[in-house]
Amino acid sequence: MSRKANMSIPSTKSPSRLRSDAALNVRRILDAGREVLRENPQASVEDVARAAGLGVATLYRRFPTRDDLLRGVVWDIFETDMAPALARAEDAEDPRDGMRIAFEEGLRAASRNGIPVGITLEIIQTSFIDPVCRMVRRAQKQGLMRADLDPEKDMLRILLMLLSIVPTLNRGSDGWMRYLRMVMDWLMVTPTEILPPAEAIVDPFPSMQ
Repeated sequence: MSRKANMSIPSTKSPSRLRSDAALNVRRILDAGREVLRENPQASVEDVARAAGLGVATLYRRFPTRDDLLRGVVWDIFETDMAPALARAEDAEDPRDGMRIAFEEGLRAASRNGIPVGITLEIIQTSFIDPVCRMVRRAQKQGLMRADLDPEKDMLRILLMLLSIVPTLNRGSDGWMRYLRMVMDWLMVTPTEILPPAEAIVDPFPSMQ
């Protein structure tokens, strides 16, 4: 038997080229996912693959389920659209300015792109609320913000309240700014009465399982 018949044909691509191609495919999938899901939240994996110009099998190699794809798109939005703004916010000398920057950028992104499909309480908490809480604690320590605020619970609920305004406005509108200023003013005002205790958070997002 010929030895040649038993030999596999080696790949013509180097490992670095394979890694480069894989990264490019992920980028194409995430970009397509943003666009397709923004226009049609019920879009299928096949719709996203088609928009990315890739086969469904390629998409599934990177994102084994639709839920994985949704989470990937949401994390990509936060990392590219929000992370730089949040870093700038945390570097602000006055933590109140930092909070304003964080909320403005978050609401502006939601107004421009819509509230992303697949967002979860965990993603919001980890990517947005945690850095905002650090700013609140700095402001409280400096006597710049109400001492009776619960950073984790109150900031999460305030963000959700403000996000609920976005769908009532035209896409890209800054109409939410009016309500953000109301909230920011309230956070800075010396309270005339101590707030009631903050209740535990109930996850408002339906499970993707």
